[in-house]
Amino acid sequence: MSADAVFGGAGGLIGRGVDVITCVVRGRVDVRETIRLTDVGVREVLGTAVAGAIVIGGIVGLQGLSYLTRYNASEVFGWAAALSAFRDVGPVLLAFAIAARLGTQNSADTAASAARERIDALCALGLDPLRVVIAPRVCAVTLTALLLYPPCAALMLFVAFVFALALGGQPVAVSWWSVVTYIGAGVLWEGLGRMALFGVVIGTATTHAGLSLWLSDRRAARDIGAAVYDGSVTSVIAISVVNGALSLAGGTG
Repeated sequence: MSADAVFGGAGGLIGRGVDVITCVVRGRVDVRETIRLTDVGVREVLGTAVAGAIVIGGIVGLQGLSYLTRYNASEVFGWAAALSAFRDVGPVLLAFAIAARLGTQNSADTAASAARERIDALCALGLDPLRVVIAPRVCAVTLTALLLYPPCAALMLFVAFVFALALGGQPVAVSWWSVVTYIGAGVLWEGLGRMALFGVVIGTATTHAGLSLWLSDRRAARDIGAAVYDGSVTSVIAISVVNGALSLAGGTG
């Protein structure tokens, strides 16, 4: 793939994101469709997100136990686990789960609508596809991410505490004291901010990939599959880039 193709695709994606944000700021989003898609998104991703939170919570607990054994620093275990759950590991893994389930569905639905000329039909009726198709999906993915973040992060932290207690004898009271003492509200707001950015990235990347069929002459089934693949890969790469930039710019908590 040439450099022109890479930067041209990135430019088109950024432009689509700007269009969506402008649409939201102007209040030109179909609210009913956004609510419906958010409800569907939460139900679609909830099981995967909960399972992932349990697994990652166990990993965080086991990783923290190695530091407890090596440095005998039981008073900072809760702080380290909370940083992982609320800011570092939790948001990015939840974003990957949303991209895998809801993002691919967004790409497939948008691409199928384009291939079956449903978007053309909306235009013929005088409706703006950005308002009734793209922006509601981007908003729904973002709202889904924000709604799932608090319970999943809390579950991840709880599982880490349970593992530390069962396998290392780390008292839950000490872990919780560490969280209350060292973790400020800024960490939680930063986690919410990351989830909002990840949601916008996932929604924009996946719907942009599906909408590319409408902007071209491609209508075959293989083109729909290619759009789903492109949306998934783009969203994962974008999440990684955004997360890396935020981690480099952020503090230690």
